[in-house]
Amino acid sequence: MRLFSALLSIVALQTSSVTAFAPASKQTSVVSAFSSPITTTALQADAGMGRKPTYGEESRKFRRTVFGHDDWVKHRRPDRFVKNLSTIFDSGVTQGTRFEVSCVAGVATFIALWNSFFYEGFRDLDGVLHDPIVNLNAPLVLPAMPFTVSVSALALLITFRTNNAYQRWFEARRCWGIINTECRNVARMAGAWCVPSKEPNRAKRVYDIRRVSTASWIFMRCLQRHVGGPDDEADFQRTVREWVPPEEAEAMIAAPHRPMRGLYYLSRCIERLPLTERQRIEVDKSCVIIGDICGAAERIYGTPIPLMYTRHTSRFLSIWLLLLPLALWEPFGKSWNHWEVIPASALISLFLFGIDELSIQLEEPFSILPVAGIVNGVKNLCENAVEWHQEYSDEEYPQSVEDPW
Repeated sequence: MRLFSALLSIVALQTSSVTAFAPASKQTSVVSAFSSPITTTALQADAGMGRKPTYGEESRKFRRTVFGHDDWVKHRRPDRFVKNLSTIFDSGVTQGTRFEVSCVAGVATFIALWNSFFYEGFRDLDGVLHDPIVNLNAPLVLPAMPFTVSVSALALLITFRTNNAYQRWFEARRCWGIINTECRNVARMAGAWCVPSKEPNRAKRVYDIRRVSTASWIFMRCLQRHVGGPDDEADFQRTVREWVPPEEAEAMIAAPHRPMRGLYYLSRCIERLPLTERQRIEVDKSCVIIGDICGAAERIYGTPIPLMYTRHTSRFLSIWLLLLPLALWEPFGKSWNHWEVIPASALISLFLFGIDELSIQLEEPFSILPVAGIVNGVKNLCENAVEWHQEYSDEEYPQSVEDPW
């Protein structure tokens, strides 16, 4: 009982410190990255070595969920627990941990067969106990005490890793939210502050506003590609060549740091706007914030949780679970040939390996965030900013050329 209480402590630690991860419903709207999925460095390595991408990598593009009102209502349904339990074998976490769970179940099966045939004997379907085939007097059994003592350290390791992985996801989403807001602010200020009193030529004014608006979301497209995978390269180049002047487009594609080149292009476009000095400073403040947040996104993408910590946690968890059936042999002594040790070991390993799988999937957050939807949303709003500027006649704009400050 102490062993099972210790196992429950891991679940309690995770529940109290990490936001629950509920499986997304099939009706939830999903945003794909332009037309190609974003792949990770690991997937690039697998592709380069001729390996088939794993289920975990292939499924990441289906995790970019965007909730609306109906999705939240369904998410809060009282019968969600029944739904979650009924789809446990269809869960991405279950699919992603099949190999690990199978290994633990295989070890448990081997232990059950060994102890039945070579130590304790086995019972037939009528309950008759038969002597072991060969009595080697070498039982595969361990006391529960080592697992009870070590489970607290394992719980701390898993909890720390999962917390940090979730924080990385949260920070990445926050970064994209700030960039989204600041790029929209740039387009809004460009459309609202370019008035006829500063640039009487309406066609030139609209052209300059459109350039700034386009440069705003093109920067986001550059950052999306920068923290994405190579499968997005063709779409990125096609998008840039379609929306950016030819010479600038080729320079942006060839740039060693595309987001910074995109931000430089945005700054050049802002410089063409007929703004007062104070207005130009305000717009530039948004560009500075965009540059800072771009650096934060690069930090998340380029710096994983320390590998020695991840590997030590994985080794600890794997060895702990592979040896766990040895400690479960005696507690399940009343079951037929101790067979219940097999599903019990598999179920425990599914939940604990599942927690580790969650942290692995969340550690690199950009390929599971709905980045394409964010970029497309800013693109639409920036285009609207140009249209809103054209809705007003020149007479409806302020006629004073004085600095409003």
